Amino acid sequence: MVFGNLGSIVTDHYSSPGEETGLRTPFDYIYLSIVFILIPTGVGFALGNHVVLWLGFITASAPVFSVLTGFSINIIVLLMWYRSNGSHPYGDRTVKKEFTLYSILLGVVLIICLVFGLILSRIDGTIGAEIAFVAGGTVYSLMAHYFLTLLIVTHRLWSLVHRDVM
Repeated sequence: MVFGNLGSIVTDHYSSPGEETGLRTPFDYIYLSIVFILIPTGVGFALGNHVVLWLGFITASAPVFSVLTGFSINIIVLLMWYRSNGSHPYGDRTVKKEFTLYSILLGVVLIICLVFGLILSRIDGTIGAEIAFVAGGTVYSLMAHYFLTLLIVTHRLWSLVHRDVM
């Protein structure tokens, strides 16, 4: 099935920080859920309640997220370089591709949400306040979550550079 691997990407993404940092207790996974899910959702829907999505914002941010998603695709292409014997030159201990795959998936979902926001903003008449709140909250939550994910990808690249691996 075409979408069969999406669940694996999400599962691998959320299990990676626990494996990598040694966070293994249920409290640690609750902490990761708060940082990666609850805080971005809270910030997103607080912004969605006070700042309505408008056409200018959507048309300005769609190219930005397209470029950032392309950046993530470029990273995964660079990290997929293998030696002739099949081993990865950077080693699996420093490179976790799950975050990069997840950032690509999240970027594509965010771009799709922005396109639907563009469609909603072009509908003649006013859309309901509830629809505007949900659309704005969803887009802002995804943006906050996406930026956190990109920070982790950037941290992983920093680790590669400063461990004299590259």
